[in-house]
Amino acid sequence: MDLVTEPYDVAIRMGELTDSNLIARLLARLSVQAYASPRYLELAGEPTHPADLTQHECVGFPKAGKWTLHRGTETVEVEVGGRFLVNSVGMFRRLTTLDLGVIMLPEEIAAEDLAAGRLRRILADWQGNSTPVYALTETRLLPAKTQRFIEFLQDRLAQQAEAKRH
Repeated sequence: MDLVTEPYDVAIRMGELTDSNLIARLLARLSVQAYASPRYLELAGEPTHPADLTQHECVGFPKAGKWTLHRGTETVEVEVGGRFLVNSVGMFRRLTTLDLGVIMLPEEIAAEDLAAGRLRRILADWQGNSTPVYALTETRLLPAKTQRFIEFLQDRLAQQAEAKRH
């Protein structure tokens, strides 16, 4: 999406940003965990350690051949691979719910599929690197409605993070 030529006030992006002329405002950093569908786990077996992921279909972004997982002070970096490399979180979720592999996602994005039983958290003691979420605008001078929207998102995401800690 091109915020300069298209009629959008703000774009929301997850993940580390590449250099651009857009103004990025950090909304939150989301905790990331590993998930798979119950059927995939039935067919492929459930990993018990991050190193086991090398034997699984892992759905990832292009150029993301390594997943880093943490448990307390322990960190493991794993070379993963799979048939699918996509650049859409929605597509990640869909492929995973279709029993096609393992995914690393923020729990806020996986919540609906978890509640419906389409996904199950795996490697429960392990977390991936947190994922930043940004609001992108073409200028620092924002209309009041856009500024309020960004503030609303920051507040809402902060409330959710606080609720998870308690």
